[in-house]
Amino acid sequence: MRNTILVLIIFVSSALIIFANQEAASINLTTERDSTEIIQSNPDSSLTALTNIDYAKEILKKYILAIGSEELLRNVHDRIIDMKGVVQGVETEIMFYQKAPNKLCQKIITGEVEQNIIFDGTNGIKIIGDTRQVITGNELIKLSFDAIVNLILDPEIYNVKLQYKGLEIIDGRDCYTILLTLPNGAEWIQYYDMETGLKIRDSKDIITPQGNFKQITEYDDYRTIEGIRYPFKITQYLGNQTLDFTIESIQVNTGISDEVFLTE
Repeated sequence: MRNTILVLIIFVSSALIIFANQEAASINLTTERDSTEIIQSNPDSSLTALTNIDYAKEILKKYILAIGSEELLRNVHDRIIDMKGVVQGVETEIMFYQKAPNKLCQKIITGEVEQNIIFDGTNGIKIIGDTRQVITGNELIKLSFDAIVNLILDPEIYNVKLQYKGLEIIDGRDCYTILLTLPNGAEWIQYYDMETGLKIRDSKDIITPQGNFKQITEYDDYRTIEGIRYPFKITQYLGNQTLDFTIESIQVNTGISDEVFLTE
């Protein structure tokens, strides 16, 4: 079984994000999913910078209420997710472990190949078989933000800038658009259904050895686990490929040991 398929699942703000990367670079990184119709390309020019930020916060508050409540989210101390899908025709299972405030471990099994990606709150490593690789640079920065359990509740604490970007139509649904800018300048764009308040898509800056591109992920089939709604259907558009994953189970507050997140 080839070990060129690397799959990374990240849990962010109660929404799953999958990143898949082929070291063989056989995909077209310039191809993107785009079914968006802009109905308000720029927010009202009368909005001051402060008002714009406050408006973005209100949209996030609506989302938090749509999936549960701030209290319920803050009471999530750890989480285990089991998901399955097919990557390049090969059945793939991902076990994802996350512990507050910012630890994560991802066990990815594709055929006979197992890959582990671990972040202990400071350091990150990638393990494939007997090979261990230290994660550094922009990849580590992204991983460190993906690992934060309550990033969506406290973005400004982590120096993440918020900006309301207007309204767009995605697959026939009117959506609020919010831009999150990380301290390293990477941009995450999130789309929230105006009617339900749920996040239905996001787009992220991804930096890979093959170049920089946009990672687009869509969320559907929200179900309630321990009072919080999670998307159980995840679709990712990676270059000219489409990856579909289904959540098998989500366990909350099981008391995950810190040993799961050891990087040394």
